[in-house]
Amino acid sequence: MSSGPVAMRRPVEFPVRSEAPAPPPPPRSRHGRVARFVRIALPLAALGLAGLIFAWSRIDPIIEKMEAEIAKLRVPVTPSATVTPPAALTPPTSPTPRGTPPLRVTPTPPATTTSSALIPPSARTTAAATTTRITSPHHGATVGQRIAVEGVLTGLRPEQQVFLCVKSQAFGRLIYPQGKAIPDATGQWTVDSIYGSAGYSYETFLVVTTNAEAAAMLSDQHARKYGMRDLPPGTEPLGTAIVVTRE
Repeated sequence: MSSGPVAMRRPVEFPVRSEAPAPPPPPRSRHGRVARFVRIALPLAALGLAGLIFAWSRIDPIIEKMEAEIAKLRVPVTPSATVTPPAALTPPTSPTPRGTPPLRVTPTPPATTTSSALIPPSARTTAAATTTRITSPHHGATVGQRIAVEGVLTGLRPEQQVFLCVKSQAFGRLIYPQGKAIPDATGQWTVDSIYGSAGYSYETFLVVTTNAEAAAMLSDQHARKYGMRDLPPGTEPLGTAIVVTRE
């Protein structure tokens, strides 16, 4: 047996085929999710807003009626009670006939002298010295919620201030000051007025005062919104009132 070199077989490597990895799924677009959310949320928000507007339109007249009823319950506190202090002014008239019999006291009328002293002379002569009338709207007219009331005003003195007022014919008959009537060179004036509740009648008239505190009360926005039970002290109606109906 021959001892020749032994041939070594070299191992053959066969490539193993592997499947290609699947491509990763495309990332979800963030804009697509936001768009879907917006499509759902916007109709719901619009529906909720419409519901709030409808509910407020139904509740607002009820709130006005409740405020009027609350103001009606506050009747016992009236500012007119502070204007009648005749007891403090009457004693100066009585000391003159001290030793005379009581029969002489009756002819002297202290009440008439004190009541005339309480009324300022400007207020007593206003109706005779001032010419005024409301030209628009006319008595018995039907008006909107917000209109311009016009009129004529002449013969005012520098210390006199005139305001337009609206008085409700229901729910406590509250007085709502609307603003100051300032005539121009021809005597024409215009005041923007608000008539709150539909279907109700409102008395519209002018008032005049020379009292600074009364003018401040009539210019207060709180009084214009919630009304007042009576006119301030030192204030009196001026001219002829008209009655209109809110459409």
